[in-house]
Amino acid sequence: MALRDFDSLAYIPLLSVRPGEMRALEELPDSTKDRMLPYVPLRPWVGSNRLQNALDRLEEAYGERPIIVGVGDREPTQQRPVFGELDRLRRADGGFASWCGFIEDHENFIPVAQLSPNTVEESAQIDCLWGFDRGLVIHLPRPAFPGMGALAQRVGNLTDGGDDVVFILDFQTVAADHLQVAALAQGYIATIRNGCPDAFICLSATSFPSSFDNLPAQQIYERRLFNQLTALGIPELIYSDRGSARIERPGGGGGQPYPRIDYPLAADWRFFRHETQSGFSGYQAQARLLAATQFWNPNIRVWGTQMIERTIAGDRSAISSPQKATAARINLHLQVQTFHDDPALAEETEDDWDE
Repeated sequence: MALRDFDSLAYIPLLSVRPGEMRALEELPDSTKDRMLPYVPLRPWVGSNRLQNALDRLEEAYGERPIIVGVGDREPTQQRPVFGELDRLRRADGGFASWCGFIEDHENFIPVAQLSPNTVEESAQIDCLWGFDRGLVIHLPRPAFPGMGALAQRVGNLTDGGDDVVFILDFQTVAADHLQVAALAQGYIATIRNGCPDAFICLSATSFPSSFDNLPAQQIYERRLFNQLTALGIPELIYSDRGSARIERPGGGGGQPYPRIDYPLAADWRFFRHETQSGFSGYQAQARLLAATQFWNPNIRVWGTQMIERTIAGDRSAISSPQKATAARINLHLQVQTFHDDPALAEETEDDWDE
């Protein structure tokens, strides 16, 4: 039996081991952490030399709860031992023996299988990871979609038809073309279930903008994509998105980003951006504008709400930089999306609250 009941799971956010995302996760109420299931690809923690520092930060943020863990993409190599540790986990020899051993040593990790052109090693790895009886995740980024049929057949043969297996269909970036993407997704889902009939399928994407010029709001297109497919009655689908940590830069390259407060709702983002004031006063002005709108909900009593309220009150230790604004936004977004189907529960937090 998997470490989590995928049948009752509604949300798998993709989070990176970066300061903003780990702080946002750490500050969530325990009830929210228990309801979601993050997927975290491993990477070095800030400037650390050891992978253990990233694992320690992840545990500090999320405790020993079950969590989906993958190796992560190879980053530009630096002269730090942690990059060698990650490369060893990526080695395919022995059926990805290093990765399987790493997962075995961390009993709360639900593993993500590494894809490989060497199907013998890949299949040996899948057999090993599934044998841990924790559940298994197959992450398919968009470039891997053409091979999903053959992969699903191999996975199905090794896992009793996909028992306790989740395929993450990662569309990466989506936009207003979500209706066309939904039509494609129907075919992909059918292809996977042809080889893996009992698998769960998770739809993941991001539509968070990279530019905010004259952009007061934007729909969350990945949520619209998911809703389009669930409206068709397709069963055993799980929603996913990214805890994006993009930081906008003003035109022309260098310099500090314009002060901006992002406010997440269930189906769209609201952006409050100041192009004349800089520093804390700019963030405070935008926080005040947000609080004066009909969208502001002070009843969602989480850390992100507190950070906005403290900024309004003049607390310079609150939102005074892009990094803090990002962490507050991600914290609120995770809270709202975790309880998307029962929004009243997003306001029922039991954790202690510092006024």
